[in-house]
Amino acid sequence: MSYTVLARKYRSQDFDEVVGQDHVAQTLKRAIESGRIAHAFLFTGTRGTGKTSMARILAKALNCEKSKAPTTKPCGVCESCRAIARGDDIDVIEIDAASNTGVDNVRTIIENSAYRPVLSRFKVYIIDVVLMLCKAAFNALLKTLEEPPEHVKFILATTEAEKVLQTILSRCQRYDFRNIPTREIAGHLKELVKKEGIEAEEDALLLVAKAGAGSMRDSLSLLDRLLSVGEKTLTVEMIEQLLGLPKAQLMFDLARAIGKGDVKGTLRQSSEMLMRGLSADSMLTSLVDHLRNLLILRTCGADSDLVEVPGIALSDLAEQAGRFDPVNLTQNITILEELRRHMRQSQSGRALLDATLVRMTLAEQFTPVAELLARVGGTATGGSDGAQKKNFPSALRTENPAPPPLAVSSRSAPEPAPTPHHAPVTPLVSGMEFPAAEAASPLGSVPSVSAPPALDFEDEDDDLPRPGKVWDSSGPSLKELLAQQAAQSAPPPAAEPPADSFTNVEPVNTNDLRALWTTLLAMMAEHGPMFHSLISNGSLAAVEDGQVVIRYTKKNETFRKMLERNGKKDLVRDGFSKILGKPMGVRFEVDDAVESEAAPAATALPARPAAAARPAPPSEPAQPAGPPAIRITPELIEQIKQDPLAGSVMDKFGATPVKIE
Repeated sequence: MSYTVLARKYRSQDFDEVVGQDHVAQTLKRAIESGRIAHAFLFTGTRGTGKTSMARILAKALNCEKSKAPTTKPCGVCESCRAIARGDDIDVIEIDAASNTGVDNVRTIIENSAYRPVLSRFKVYIIDVVLMLCKAAFNALLKTLEEPPEHVKFILATTEAEKVLQTILSRCQRYDFRNIPTREIAGHLKELVKKEGIEAEEDALLLVAKAGAGSMRDSLSLLDRLLSVGEKTLTVEMIEQLLGLPKAQLMFDLARAIGKGDVKGTLRQSSEMLMRGLSADSMLTSLVDHLRNLLILRTCGADSDLVEVPGIALSDLAEQAGRFDPVNLTQNITILEELRRHMRQSQSGRALLDATLVRMTLAEQFTPVAELLARVGGTATGGSDGAQKKNFPSALRTENPAPPPLAVSSRSAPEPAPTPHHAPVTPLVSGMEFPAAEAASPLGSVPSVSAPPALDFEDEDDDLPRPGKVWDSSGPSLKELLAQQAAQSAPPPAAEPPADSFTNVEPVNTNDLRALWTTLLAMMAEHGPMFHSLISNGSLAAVEDGQVVIRYTKKNETFRKMLERNGKKDLVRDGFSKILGKPMGVRFEVDDAVESEAAPAATALPARPAAAARPAPPSEPAQPAGPPAIRITPELIEQIKQDPLAGSVMDKFGATPVKIE
């Protein structure tokens, strides 16, 4: 006699024997008892959850010969019940839609449905894998499915209900089959091994049930495979060896090494499992499952019934879960799942595996992005859920504290010590100073001014009111102060600002264009002779409206086009911005009337000259270098208004600064 596999031998025969689908069984039983039996049913759910078994039980309940009407407890001994259980009843037609997908197959069903059943009460059509029917076949079945003959019942089964046409779904009563819980599968397997005369450890059956992943048929197939070895006792070690699963203790030790931050132990443990023949995919699957158990214990407590780990004490798992932060566990699970997908397409799977394990082991040395941004902004954030603060990588630490908020300094406050980031100050009016403009932004980006800079009042003899101070009328009047200010001599020339900071000082005569062009050529020589040659074939035409105009002749237009590509224009713009101490734009022009004139020192690639002003050419009489002019900008006007004296004059007379020397 041929052998019958366990999945067929122990198939459920009535509603009470169905495991894990009580909600479907109870609903069908009540529908039969009330006589409200639909003409079409749709059973959907993952593989091995009992859809076909439930369809056969429903067919037996409708056609059992022992009762005069449909019953919730078919006898199982009459000819109809036994024929349906074997799958050869002539009135219960099981159709595989995967091999009968066309319209002609559906037309045959429609034609045969017109005939009454031979022996049974109803003619039942069980269409498995119904999603494989083509759209035309679905449309051909619509009318019959909606209004079948009174003696016809349709039972459709599929694993993916979303692929079935909505017009079909709307004509059926839908029943969703859930994944069977692991404990229920293990309990069912325990009864089966007793009937088979086999001894088995509870943890071994639990391991088989977990491997089934919620499918009763998969679990029975695995158990059938284990029993075929001929062993009379099923143990955890034997199941792990036969099914190619990692030992629970090895996975526990791997997670412990990760939790301790032991890189050497982590790599050694993973290598040992791989050397035993375990595939990397299986190891990752087991590690994800183990981390999921730790996450449940860490968040739900040790008394949670969601954790099922055979061979490991629950108390040991709870202790290990305390070593991990829930946020890190969720990140590690996501990282491992991404790793599984990448390893299938990579030639360096082992390297990716080791790198990921090391990354997980050293997780405490990495800082979350949110905390990193907060630290850069000058604020510190603590860990969530009482987690310890992580070590900040030395390469990402913020060594300089955030600058203090802008405010007007008071008389009693000490003068802040200058720092490398503070630009030198330029005296404008006696008794007040303004800090120079901010440091140059990269590639000519214009810095935004959110608030006027602080004013430092150093003249202790000035009795003008400060913010928060009431005007003292005992001192000199405003008219006297203005007279004193006008009588003062011109201030000394302002110190030249560094070349790499912004300044409002700009050339005031056309002779500076030659000096500016020479300085730029020397700076561009640092980028190589080729780049220097490209820029030197042009000439500096003008500096106006925040832009530098460089002109080329028609025959040198090729050089202009080359400077427009591959970021060369950005280098020129950056050079002008550094020389002038403020953001500048660059525009290249082509003019046939202008001959390209190289600077005198262009061919010799001169060294970068100092930023001091060049003397006038010998042909022109030397002129004494006067103090540089201060360029009037809206930001500078706002700074001047902060001074009580200047601000009072501007407000009273509606004055506007025109020139400051």
